[in-house]
Amino acid sequence: MEKIKAVFCFDENLIGPVQVAAASLVDSCVPDSLSCEIHCVCTQEAGRVETRLRQLVEARDKESALVMHCIENPYASAYEVRGISTGTYLRLALPELLPETARILYMDADILVRESLRAVWETPMEKMALAAVRGAVNLSDKWEWNSGREYWHLLEGQRGNYINAGVTLLNLEEIRSRGLKKSWDELARQRLYYQDQDILNITCKGAISYLPLKYNRLAYMPQEEYHRFVEEGLCTQEEYQQAMNAPAIIHYAGDKPWKRYDTNLGSLWWEYVNSKPDLKGLFDEKKARRYHGPSLAERAARKIRRILGGEK
Repeated sequence: MEKIKAVFCFDENLIGPVQVAAASLVDSCVPDSLSCEIHCVCTQEAGRVETRLRQLVEARDKESALVMHCIENPYASAYEVRGISTGTYLRLALPELLPETARILYMDADILVRESLRAVWETPMEKMALAAVRGAVNLSDKWEWNSGREYWHLLEGQRGNYINAGVTLLNLEEIRSRGLKKSWDELARQRLYYQDQDILNITCKGAISYLPLKYNRLAYMPQEEYHRFVEEGLCTQEEYQQAMNAPAIIHYAGDKPWKRYDTNLGSLWWEYVNSKPDLKGLFDEKKARRYHGPSLAERAARKIRRILGGEK
């Protein structure tokens, strides 16, 4: 079988969800004669999930493999915002951590793969640093909302082409040839609201291939908001319909279904988990069903923290 190289970067906060993400990747690709070489770049504390992950992968496909990279986070002092830890910056270490790897498919740990990713893996990448899906930041009101940030001028010319980095095919050869790692490390010391996602958009402008929306369907975005992608020329009607009716990858970038059952598209995540004996019982479903979002006091506290931190 052919082999796809994928990578998940995470810390101890995501050792449960990454098991679901990895299992769904193998389950979706193997029927298309596509094995997986899954790299996990994680903190030392998160490394305890290795045995469990290896069992999940091998049980699904003997030709698929798991490669662990337990490292001290070189970005541990980077900017944290919106409740996202510095573990998100680990992907910036990939060009040096995997020096012999030409390309790799990065995915956040809070995703669910629902169909083969062969088409993504075979994306032409000549002279391109990465391939990804356009993000919600491109929508006119959201771009305007962000435009007052001190660093936003660095994204000049990227409006309409800003990517959501939750699913990213990285051309590591091109990234190394462009010497982007140095710029990444310099920018990681700045207070960028979208963290490493901003870094990728700033440094890879003009060297990005764009994937159909269905390969990174953001669960937190309602259908009517997604239709604005069509209205503002960010995707075609066909791409919109594919993302709404048959998303290949669902990305739970907002509320997490393992914490809040009624989050948008959360039932699909739970259906998958409960259909797999080796995943069922990994999460507290009763607790997730009881939780319906933060209390008024919690929301007020969050707002105060944002104001004091100068966040929009």
